[in-house]
Amino acid sequence: MAIACASLTLTTGAGLADEPPRQPESFAAFLSLVEADSLTENDGATRGGDRSERVVESGRSAAGAIESAAEKLTLADVVASLYRSYPEIAQAREISTIAAGDRLSAFGAYDTKFQAHSLSEPTGFYENYRNGLGVARQLWWGGYLSAGYRIGRGYFQPWYKERSTDEGGEGKLTWIQPLLRGRALDAERVAVFQATLAQQAAQPQLLLQILQSSGDAVNAYWDWVASGATLQAQRELLNLAEVRAKQIQVGVEAGKYKRVDLIFNQQLIAERRADALKAEQKFRASSIKLGLYLRNESGDPLIPDDGWLPMRFPQIQSNLQVNLQDELAGAFSRRPEPEILMLDLQSVHWDRRLACNDMLPTLDFYSQGSQDIGPAATKDDDKGEFELIIGVQSEVPIQRRKARGKIQSTSAKMRQINQKLRLVRDKIATEIAVANNRLTLAEQVVQQRQTAFRSALDTLTRYRIGFEQGYIDLIYLNLLETKANETEIKLVEAQQDWFIALSQLQQALGLDPLEQAMIVGSLPESEMIGPGNVPEIKIENPQEIEDDFGN
Repeated sequence: MAIACASLTLTTGAGLADEPPRQPESFAAFLSLVEADSLTENDGATRGGDRSERVVESGRSAAGAIESAAEKLTLADVVASLYRSYPEIAQAREISTIAAGDRLSAFGAYDTKFQAHSLSEPTGFYENYRNGLGVARQLWWGGYLSAGYRIGRGYFQPWYKERSTDEGGEGKLTWIQPLLRGRALDAERVAVFQATLAQQAAQPQLLLQILQSSGDAVNAYWDWVASGATLQAQRELLNLAEVRAKQIQVGVEAGKYKRVDLIFNQQLIAERRADALKAEQKFRASSIKLGLYLRNESGDPLIPDDGWLPMRFPQIQSNLQVNLQDELAGAFSRRPEPEILMLDLQSVHWDRRLACNDMLPTLDFYSQGSQDIGPAATKDDDKGEFELIIGVQSEVPIQRRKARGKIQSTSAKMRQINQKLRLVRDKIATEIAVANNRLTLAEQVVQQRQTAFRSALDTLTRYRIGFEQGYIDLIYLNLLETKANETEIKLVEAQQDWFIALSQLQQALGLDPLEQAMIVGSLPESEMIGPGNVPEIKIENPQEIEDDFGN
């Protein structure tokens, strides 16, 4: 069965049948909140475009599936809670808002500015009063435009005659336009372009954080389920010794067993109880760790209740692997790392283009028109005519080291990013190949562990009957029970490894974690033997026991 490009993930289960639930709050009610808030809040910052809509829809679908959950915590529940209120994801959502603010700030260079002044020289020989107001702004194509009105009254120094105006004041219009440097590109436009790229990069950065956090959450979930199954296996092993203690007590009183067997079995009970306590310690630790990703409606960590633990793993899918050549191109388009680097490359490219533009000399066209109105303010009457000033202004650094140095550094940065991009693509291909290999072999490991556990159960049943019939002693039976228990736990670990391998493959392919987690609801419960599902092996022919242990 080939893996579908956005449609395969699994959930895990194991149970603690002998431990009563602690009256948990309704998990279905809790998770109905998870999706209600998960994608209505900041849903525009999720991924953008079709991807964002797809995540929203998958989140809403998850909410419906969660409400119908039979009080069992699934992988989809954990990932949905992660989307809703995990701090690192919430933090990544703010990147878009920050970038939007930076972009708005960059456009501030083109704000229209209101200008005003009121200056007085009330003492001295030259008493005068000057007032003015106007507007000015930077133009998109590098130019500068200003318009204003001013009026000057009084007596002015001969070297400041331009400060005086006719009685009605003076209107002035000024336009400066670069012809070479700053015409095609300038620092203000580059700042806007780079802020736009940073806003575009916010979406893949959020997706990257979702993939990373979801991977950690998935591992924590499977560790919780596997440790719960291990605890169940240890308790089953302990239960064997506790039940046998009563049988041996009766056997000792009847003279069938020696008292030393009773004492040794009491030792086994103490040792197995200690092992069960160690397993419970690990299970509690995994529950606390899972609570970091599973959060309540207030966003606080929520330690899952024992009653939420699934009883079994979902059914493992056979021959689940990918065609590397077919999936590689799709993974490159879905994974956020290449997109982030490409946007970074474009940002540096704008710096290089600006540096190339700075190599040009400054050559600005300058024009200014002014007109005084009203009666003449002086006897010279030299302010009434319309005045027009046109010309050019030029400046160029002879060495131009700043521009040449910037070109050199930005060119090197672009080469660096291209190498990073090449390495990221190689890493993605490697991750897919490694995860695919791990998933393929993990399935075979599960099959072999299951075969080994079935054989261990068959062997243990025969030796248990042999013990009851006096063929073997309790010490040897204990070794076999311990070995069977180890084999059972290895089977649990093999299933856990398969699901983690599947998660790694999906993450390497860049598939949506919530979509993938929801697939678990469509998978049937596993019928594989293990904790809580240990079949009773019957020996139909008693002669087989005679053949196994008879002289």
